[in-house]
Amino acid sequence: MRWIGFTLCLLPLVAHAAPELQVSVASGSEVPQAFKYAIDGAKYDLDLRDSHRYQAAFKDTATKRDVCREGEYKTGLLLTLRSLPKTGDGVQPVEIIGQVSKLDGVIDGQRFSCGSNQVVKMSNQAFSDTVQVEPNRTKVVVIDGKYTVILKVL
Repeated sequence: MRWIGFTLCLLPLVAHAAPELQVSVASGSEVPQAFKYAIDGAKYDLDLRDSHRYQAAFKDTATKRDVCREGEYKTGLLLTLRSLPKTGDGVQPVEIIGQVSKLDGVIDGQRFSCGSNQVVKMSNQAFSDTVQVEPNRTKVVVIDGKYTVILKVL
């Protein structure tokens, strides 16, 4: 009997839960990835980049020795999302800022006793947009013709 009273007390709290922004990102034939963020004006980072390794080699001028290490570069989509104050008609503006990084090539450079230095050529395309997400509607944003970002207010 106490549980019924307890659940009735919690019902107003559940009914007035803070709205959330559901973000789904699809790329090619991959399964879309879904994320949820509170609509509170804070910035949320979404890093969907893949890490890759390459060989870095150089001559240390202080010790006069060859040094070889692994380096890392990332390709893919990096997003920052921030909800802006709601407009009078109930539309939720969301600011999207990000970049798409692509690998243009890896070239073997100078050779050392421990290995060769690889030079990584990359290109980055930055973008920013403010989208208007209407209640009970889905907003779709296509980025670089490869990534589809689907926004919905829950």
